[in-house]
Amino acid sequence: MIPTCHPRWLGRTEFGAALSLQKELTARRAANEIPNTLLLLEHPPTFSVGIGGHREHLLVNQQELAQRNVAYHAVDRGGSVTYHGPGQLVCYPILKLNEPGQGYHHYLKLLESVIIRSLAGFKVRAFRGRGQPGVWVFTGNARPNGSELLQSDHFQMAQIAAIGVKLDQNHVTSHGFSININPDLTFFDLIVPRGLPGCRVTSLVEVVGKPIEVGCLLEPVIQSFCQVFEMERITAEPSAPVLLAS
Repeated sequence: MIPTCHPRWLGRTEFGAALSLQKELTARRAANEIPNTLLLLEHPPTFSVGIGGHREHLLVNQQELAQRNVAYHAVDRGGSVTYHGPGQLVCYPILKLNEPGQGYHHYLKLLESVIIRSLAGFKVRAFRGRGQPGVWVFTGNARPNGSELLQSDHFQMAQIAAIGVKLDQNHVTSHGFSININPDLTFFDLIVPRGLPGCRVTSLVEVVGKPIEVGCLLEPVIQSFCQVFEMERITAEPSAPVLLAS
């Protein structure tokens, strides 16, 4: 039997509320009360730091965050400090990984494949970064050749999508990935992205050079997710939040 996936669009959702929902859904997925679920949403401006991160990679203090009306959360996912905000599509898969070989690192690779495939529809050449979870592009949307890669500052790697996930004792996933579509990139100046000094961050709008809204990525991400994870898309229960219908 083909596994199923239930995509749910939650719109603009406060980070803490999304954490509570994930906790509820992971428990229900572990008990087989719900199918595999893909939550898609945006967050208000928020910084979060994972269990592998360091608070000092957030370059502003709590008072400055309050003045900017930006939330802060320490969370139980992998990864370092990251930013979430309007113009960024956030995806939280709630999946039970019980197939042979579907461990943590394999799962990360599959999520990267979802993102790369989704961006390919916009003619963006995205790729994995060696030893760094997430998806990257070269500025200018073109890959330089040979020594040009090493010598030219014009062609720099920039992260367009970040990944930070949790796999619990029941092999159920939470947290997930975010794709920068048209966020305010100046918020990334307030952190050390991925804990990597000098790490540059970009957006889909910056790469393609034309306006793109978050809604334009919903269908590409859902379709790519179902293809990569070999799942059949299903509709929502009547009581569930808004479903992206097929």
